[in-house]
This record gives sequence, structure tokens and C-alpha cells, in this order.
Amino acid sequence: MRKEEIIEEKATFIDWVQSLEQMEDQLWFHPFREGSWGTADVVSHFITWDRFVISRRMPALMSKGEIPSEVIDADALNMEARLYARSGISKQKLISEFAEAREELLSLLKKLEPERFQELYPGRDITISQYFAGLIEHDHKHKEEIENHWECYVKQASRQ
Repeated sequence: MRKEEIIEEKATFIDWVQSLEQMEDQLWFHPFREGSWGTADVVSHFITWDRFVISRRMPALMSKGEIPSEVIDADALNMEARLYARSGISKQKLISEFAEAREELLSLLKKLEPERFQELYPGRDITISQYFAGLIEHDHKHKEEIENHWECYVKQASRQ
């Protein structure tokens, strides 16, 4: 993917997440399936990982430095995101925080030279472009999950 495509893909999620304000509150927290996350959890998950990329990946990418070697406890980060989503924060505030984090990430991506996206991601056998393409694929996986959940809910509600 080219720089412009990555930025466009990441940016489209701002409008899409903002459209989730229309979701009924009871569905906002309702799990996709037994023991699973709900929409609020996923939005918080997006925030957590955008902030992770902003604070722990972008500085090295911006300075052409090395990505710090660290053990990432993805489960702990995801649990933190879920707890935050259920901490009493309003739907509107969570969506607003997502938009702010995503805008900050976009701002940093815009500062990277286009040719940098074809360089190897430090310490990996993939390009920077492929790294961000993987993040976009992950965004789309969760988007599909939420949209399917919402669609099923609307269909059930219309039958009642």
C-alpha cells in the first residue's frame, strides 16, 4: 500500500466509528457472542492500539531509529481497553477519544516521507507499508464484526 492509501484507510474509520453513536446503548456493550467483546470494547481497543503505535512505534519510525525491543503483553493491553470501555465512560466520550487518537496517528503518518513506507520495518522482514496494512486489516476485521452484530440486532428487533 502507498502512503496515501494507508492514510485514507485509517482516516475512514473516524467517520465509521462516529456513526456508531447511532447504536442503541444496550447493543453498545452487548457481546458479539458468549464471552466475547462488545462494540464499546472494540472502540476502546482501537484507542489503546493507536496510542501504542503513536507512543511506542512512531517515534522510531519518525527518527529512522530502532524499534525498542520489548515484550508486549497484548492480552493485558486488550483487558485494559475492555476495562476502560466499561469504566463508566460515555459512548460519545469514547468515540471522541478514538477520533483524537486516530487523528494524532494520521498526523504522524503524514509526516513520514512516502518512500519510507517501502523500507523495511525495523527488526522485521516486512515493510513499513505492510506493517500498517496489517493494522488496517485488523481494523476491518473488527468493523465487520461490529456491523454483523448490529445487523443481526436490527433484524431481530424488527421481527419482534
